[in-house]
Amino acid sequence: MTREEAHKKILWGAATAAYQVEGAAFCDGKGKNSWDEYYELNDLGYDGTVAVDHYHRVEEDLKLFHEIGLQGYRFSVSWSRILPEGTGKINPKGLEFYDYIVDSLNAYGIEPYLTLYHWDLPLPLLKKGGWLNPEVIENFLEYCRILFEHFKSRVRLWATINEPASEVMEGYIQGTHPPQEKNYAHAIQVSHHYNVASASAIRLFREMKMEGKIGIVLNPMPVDILEETEENKQAKEIAYEYFSDWYIRSALIGEYPQRMLEFCKKTYSAPEIREEELALMKENIGDYLGVNYYMRRVVKAEKLDSPDIEEKFSYVRVPGGNYTKWGWEIYPYGIANLLKQIYNEYGKKEIIISENGIGFDDCMDENGYFADDERIAYLKQHTDIIEELCTQGIDITGYYVWSAIDLLSWTNGYQKRYGLVGVDFDTMNRSIKKSGEWYRKFIRQE
Repeated sequence: MTREEAHKKILWGAATAAYQVEGAAFCDGKGKNSWDEYYELNDLGYDGTVAVDHYHRVEEDLKLFHEIGLQGYRFSVSWSRILPEGTGKINPKGLEFYDYIVDSLNAYGIEPYLTLYHWDLPLPLLKKGGWLNPEVIENFLEYCRILFEHFKSRVRLWATINEPASEVMEGYIQGTHPPQEKNYAHAIQVSHHYNVASASAIRLFREMKMEGKIGIVLNPMPVDILEETEENKQAKEIAYEYFSDWYIRSALIGEYPQRMLEFCKKTYSAPEIREEELALMKENIGDYLGVNYYMRRVVKAEKLDSPDIEEKFSYVRVPGGNYTKWGWEIYPYGIANLLKQIYNEYGKKEIIISENGIGFDDCMDENGYFADDERIAYLKQHTDIIEELCTQGIDITGYYVWSAIDLLSWTNGYQKRYGLVGVDFDTMNRSIKKSGEWYRKFIRQE
């Protein structure tokens, strides 16, 4: 495959998530969710009540995405906008909002890529234990069935769950996301429930004879070391299994890495796994693997015999490395190393790069224009590698810039901008950034 053929093969798009852009947190019958409560409990000086008001400005935003020339748009549906209680009565206004998005995208010739769950759990479900309670898996399937039936034939590209690893680590180990716990046993059990929920949604998708493709979206990270010692090599293997392979292996072959599984069961008595759940996971592998790539991890050995996984290694800053002000290393070669490792271990698999982007505190000039040259450099580096990987036989069918528009960056607020479309947060005026103009020319190969 030539570079030109690779470029034409890939669907070039951009992505957002419901809670980060929509706002309208309490409008038109939407129920309260985990993040609504999170911002009430944690006074951070900002919240998602308005976000970037995509709910009320969706017509303008989709028009801008079309002007950029996006071939695909990945968005998530707010579960609590469809089912305010998480289950039971459907809110028709919620479906109407997503009808508009899907129908407008199709009219523009932009492929809709719908993520079923991107971190915003309806609050009543959080109150009954959240993803730690296996009943929530059944509630999730009820919600999935509604969307499958409603958007059948109009949406052909689906994601089940976004970045379960992030929510497990940040929600149940670090305590920085809902439900703000610090409990390894709960974390590991929740990770299993996420995997079972994803496999269950995939099975339902196929039982309903849905058109198109469905898969899970992960954020696996390649792991490197600076010094090749035996201890560091061991730490590297542990970190990779913990961050990445725990989810990759379950997504691609329906199993967990044996060493990590044995350690977790011995140390935390988790996860509890039923035989029928493993069979479900093995029999319902996604049509593709969604990969969100932002950075690698560089580690060194610490307390290798510690019962806390994150005490077994520590993070190393690379001398001379290129880091953002938030400490994220810009390392485009990591995506190549990661995908080659996945192919070496699991064989050929369709890959969608479901998120790739960089957060900067972009400055707007007096005319409302964002000359975000750093982002252009980042995107050039990464898209170049993506196309090159295709020529080497890696089956990449989609690439989505994170993000289509500036948005609420969870616990980083509004300073950390990712968008191809810039937002003046005082007026909510939008404008296509210099990176959006670059992406338009790149897609068209001008």
